Amino acid sequence: MANLFRLLGLPDPTKVRSSETRRRRATADPGPQEGDLHLDLGDQKWSEMTRRLTPGAERSVVYIKPDLMHRLPLEGISVPLSRGSLVIVDLGSMVHMPTQRDRCRRRVQEMAERLGLHAFAINEDDSLLMVPGAMMRVDTKKYELGIGDYDQLSES
Repeated sequence: MANLFRLLGLPDPTKVRSSETRRRRATADPGPQEGDLHLDLGDQKWSEMTRRLTPGAERSVVYIKPDLMHRLPLEGISVPLSRGSLVIVDLGSMVHMPTQRDRCRRRVQEMAERLGLHAFAINEDDSLLMVPGAMMRVDTKKYELGIGDYDQLSES
């Protein structure tokens, strides 16, 4: 009579392998032991695979504050705004210069209007301004920021 397990290509359960019955030595070492199956997630191949599978960021948050001459570097900021980035302007360092702070605030407002966007004051003393980029929505009642692709912002 032919061995059915051998005919099907399966291991024969009647033959006990000595390697399977051999017990491992118990050690106090918490690291991986010989014969353990483990993945080293710090290996370069995993980071390359993750980089390929993860899409790149399309939007960003741009933080602007006045330079040493108390001027706002707003040149070229229209490009990130047109791509949907969020611009935050910090005028907090100009507390002692209310006239210059008002001038910088007006420049941000004019830039936003020129691009068809709105500028919002985030804090009470209007020293922190926010300009949401293209395709971003701001709920002015709940002060929630959202993406323009959705019909409405979340109700929660």
